[in-house]
Amino acid sequence: MFDHIPVLRAEVVTMLAPKDGEVFIDCTLGGAGHTCELLRAADCSVIGVDRDPAALAAATQNAAEFGDRFTAVRATFGEIGSILDNLGIESVDGILADIGVSSHQLDTADRGFSFRRSGPIDMRMDPDAPFSAEHVVNSWDETKLANAIYTLGEERRSRPVARAIVAGRPWTDTV
Repeated sequence: MFDHIPVLRAEVVTMLAPKDGEVFIDCTLGGAGHTCELLRAADCSVIGVDRDPAALAAATQNAAEFGDRFTAVRATFGEIGSILDNLGIESVDGILADIGVSSHQLDTADRGFSFRRSGPIDMRMDPDAPFSAEHVVNSWDETKLANAIYTLGEERRSRPVARAIVAGRPWTDTV
């Protein structure tokens, strides 16, 4: 089950202040906690976007009571323009982005995000993405790893970290 308690739920609804007939996008749908609160607050519509098929399945189930006021789309939030074009929607009244890894992803060992439970080194938000974190740590050269760690992780000591990763190969488990 996709158990997740969205943070600042009441505050999100207050800030977005949904009104009847409005359209919102939840860019990081997850289990649809924020989306359901928006849909309860007004007779509005929400387009929920997520890369994770498990999240979409849970969200669809959790928001089933709202019928066609809720639309789930498997995509990245970078594809919002295309999504709106495909749905024939010219503008929206609000966008929500709760950026980060969900507690469900951290708690599901086989997703490979957790250091608390043994699992494959995966870390893909979309399990159908072309390569996993295991591919990266076991096949990228030290320079490419260091550059990625520095650029994407903002880690000043990226070179020693990359050196340790290369020295410890092969990596197969999160713990």
